[in-house]
Amino acid sequence: MEFSRDVLQSAAADPASAAWSTIWQQSCHQGTCDPASAVLLPWLSTTIAAFPADRRETPLALAGFIALDATDADRATYADDIAALRTMAVERLPEVSDDPAFVYLLQAILGFDGDETWGKELDHLNDGEVEVRCPECDEEALVDLSGDDPEILPGLSSELAERLHAEATHTGRGAVGTGMTRLFGRMDCPSCGIRFNVADHLAGSFT
Repeated sequence: MEFSRDVLQSAAADPASAAWSTIWQQSCHQGTCDPASAVLLPWLSTTIAAFPADRRETPLALAGFIALDATDADRATYADDIAALRTMAVERLPEVSDDPAFVYLLQAILGFDGDETWGKELDHLNDGEVEVRCPECDEEALVDLSGDDPEILPGLSSELAERLHAEATHTGRGAVGTGMTRLFGRMDCPSCGIRFNVADHLAGSFT
């Protein structure tokens, strides 16, 4: 994959440049990045490091997606760049601009870690809803992550969920933390009544 030198120069000169949209479009499509876009990781590491801390959030989100979809060989080749990008994301997390950016940045960190599920699925928290599929009757349901749906029993169904929730709580992102207790909670299927973990049965992601 080749990227226009002019596009890369424009993006490096300004984190708000429209060139970043071009790089997104060339690298990723419908939630999946071309593994060949991993060649951008060294450039992303150097470029983002030169930006002021409060202008790094969106480029770091892109870098997280690219790192996640890179091949194992490329992740090894660019391990130092991925580590540097992860450090920048972790450092920015406590001062992130708003709740949605917090979720995207936390998702990017999971992408740098190679978490193939939550490196892509965590941003359902920003959507405020997620589709789930009942493991018993295969019925799909739309779960409200921001409201008080009585079918949801809030909880934290894994060690990862507990860690993410602690991070949100520690940084004062109470609404995000509440959403996590729903995303990682349990629900009763409205069709057959079986109880299951929401996070384990995202429609299209799990069976």
